Amino acid sequence: MKKIIILTGGGSLPEEVVKKLKRENISFFCLVFEKNPVSRFILKNKHKVINFGKIISELNFLKTQGFNRIIMVGNLNRPNITDIKPDINSIKLIPLFTEILFKGGDNNLLTFCTNQLNKIGFKVLNLKVIIPEIFLDLGNQTKVKLSKTNLNDIIKGKLILDHISKFDIGQSIIVQQGDVIGIEAAQGTDNLIKESNTYLKKINKPVLIKLAKVKQNLKADLPTIGLKTVKNCNKYKISGIAYSANKTLFLQKKKILEYCNSKKIFLYGI
Repeated sequence: MKKIIILTGGGSLPEEVVKKLKRENISFFCLVFEKNPVSRFILKNKHKVINFGKIISELNFLKTQGFNRIIMVGNLNRPNITDIKPDINSIKLIPLFTEILFKGGDNNLLTFCTNQLNKIGFKVLNLKVIIPEIFLDLGNQTKVKLSKTNLNDIIKGKLILDHISKFDIGQSIIVQQGDVIGIEAAQGTDNLIKESNTYLKKINKPVLIKLAKVKQNLKADLPTIGLKTVKNCNKYKISGIAYSANKTLFLQKKKILEYCNSKKIFLYGI
């Protein structure tokens, strides 16, 4: 039987993963990190709260209990070096970890983590394998028709995001009739939507394009769209969302599809 370690962050996604594993009768254990709040639901399951510096020792112990697969899921706060208290098993990784932190970029950090996990004998699983039902496929997933302007804006947005992805900035851009209204950086997608409202013109409604970065680590950092984001699109008059097909997590997918159809917001997989 599979036995899975969940490196657990915040948000609702870890809950969905845990519920799925329970339905499938798959054994799991949650490792929760200090200063990274998780839901009460997670804390009702088998778990342990640890310091980042103790992770290798904890993983080695769990390996002796038959755990050899790992899922990385949820929002994690980037640790400060001073917060990490390495034990004998982790201290040799600190120089490499520090170098990655100074380089910046989430993808660099997550790729480093997955590579190290592979080296010590764990298989890091893609969420698509565990919970495929929260992804959406190619093409239009709603009853809302896209205009030619929408499609041209999506093409332009994708070209820009693909070009800047090597800088590991953000995953989202808002384009309106060929004009770039805003690009996501540290503020996140929902704040990008709110901030962009000031610059919108009274012409065709803009499009939000949210895509996985080129060469993004899809085992640890998938683009995510929740109900809050589509509600913000409706509030700030975004006509629809283009996303990376089969690489984007949709939290509460059924509710999102129902909401988008009722508010005439398209979801278009590319």
